[in-house]
Amino acid sequence: MEPVYLLAKGILKPWLRTWFRWHMEGIDRIPSTGPAILAFNHIAYLDPFAAAYAVDAAGRRPRFLAKSELFADRRIAWILKGCGQIEVRRGTRAAPVALDNALDGLRRGEIVVVFPEGTITTDPDLNPMAAKSGTARMALESQVPVLPCAIWGTQNVWAKGYAKHWWPPRQDILVRVGEPYVARGSATDRADIVRVGEEIMDRISLLLASLRPALPDRRRPKKSRVA
Repeated sequence: MEPVYLLAKGILKPWLRTWFRWHMEGIDRIPSTGPAILAFNHIAYLDPFAAAYAVDAAGRRPRFLAKSELFADRRIAWILKGCGQIEVRRGTRAAPVALDNALDGLRRGEIVVVFPEGTITTDPDLNPMAAKSGTARMALESQVPVLPCAIWGTQNVWAKGYAKHWWPPRQDILVRVGEPYVARGSATDRADIVRVGEEIMDRISLLLASLRPALPDRRRPKKSRVA
């Protein structure tokens, strides 16, 4: 493993384990060896940490696809690069390079973690949005198992566009890993790419719907400024 990854894990894992209350189901579905794609919904800034914690709980090392804006942030870029995370330059000619790098990781037998929506959902009720094409293309090209996964509770800790507050300890984070499946079709056929993207998001949505009743959404709107 990369030294920076071991350093980051040594710092973050004890904090994540003790600060939050974790409720994880289906972790045993993550293969102990060999490649797989883990596709998560995206509802809050804390989601990558939750996904990494779940993958680590299965004894695997996660390889994330991360947007280039994060690599431009000097505070965290050295960690992302040192941990071998995959930069996604969305909307540029270099964007396909990320897919090639992810496929290389899968060929090496790695776990590749993706947020198919490409960003935190803008749906006010935190429902998943449509998937970008990259996850479906990766699934079709690699023919490795795709595991749909759902996260819930992170929005109560670090939500986008809502009131910022200190993080009270022992808040609940729920993670559920679904049954693996192998996508069928052609990675060059637009209809197949769209269909597989919809299949992945439908499976994630079902998992998310099963988690919602267990924990209320406690996001707080920002206070409006009084002139």
